[in-house]
Amino acid sequence: YPGFNLRMAKKIKEKFDIPITYYISPQLWAWKENRITIIRKYIDQMLVIFPFEEEWYREREVKAKFVGHPIFDEWTPSSKEELCKLLNLNVDNRIITLYPGSRLQEVKKHLPILIQAAAKLRNEDTSLQFILGATPQIDWTQWILPDWIQVESKYPQKALECAELALVASGTATLEAAVFGTPMIIIYKMASISWWISRVLVSVPFAGMVNIIAGREIMPELLQENATPEKVFSTASSILKNPEKMEKMMADLKNVQLKLKGDGASNKAATHILELN
Repeated sequence: YPGFNLRMAKKIKEKFDIPITYYISPQLWAWKENRITIIRKYIDQMLVIFPFEEEWYREREVKAKFVGHPIFDEWTPSSKEELCKLLNLNVDNRIITLYPGSRLQEVKKHLPILIQAAAKLRNEDTSLQFILGATPQIDWTQWILPDWIQVESKYPQKALECAELALVASGTATLEAAVFGTPMIIIYKMASISWWISRVLVSVPFAGMVNIIAGREIMPELLQENATPEKVFSTASSILKNPEKMEKMMADLKNVQLKLKGDGASNKAATHILELN
């Protein structure tokens, strides 16, 4: 809640005049850059979790330090065998994970697209396994899902981690997939007016955070009118049939991981806060 946080910082600074650190920056580089004036006035240091943010803030005369992404503090890698045992999947068959989003409106837009694309992939290769990373906040019984799609609401992130390929809605899940080293196809669809407004207001060239960090489209993005079952299927099929393409995607993800990885983000953040005070 950057609006609330900045209002709070203003009140604290005006009343107590103490050093203020903002940990995990609002994404001003994507939109609402005008908030930089407030940050420059009331925030003494910005501790950022994406590597490009440090330079972005310094160019705007805000003290900033990259500390790494805290997801690496929380995640312990699991082997493919361990993941398949946990999720009751066959370790010998390829796994495709569907990740339609975490909000109800996102799921309503994306789930039909992903199911249809998955059906086409299954028709092409019946050995493929499909698992749906289902956020527990949503009632999934309102959709009739094919019985060959396994719904995983207890360990949705594990479903993403175990995949050979993920079909994922743009959002936090693209970053999680990058950390897990899971190649992905990023989709996103919204109401036409919302899409038009986002094109006007948003100043970054990509939807997926993984591509924003890489500075180029290392994972395919199928957005708005391109987010169709046919295009998702054809893109996924071409990747699955091309081992060299898959290896290149995994290598690109390793580079993103190296950019994100700090030496304990939360501990580094705490150290910088103590140094400021």
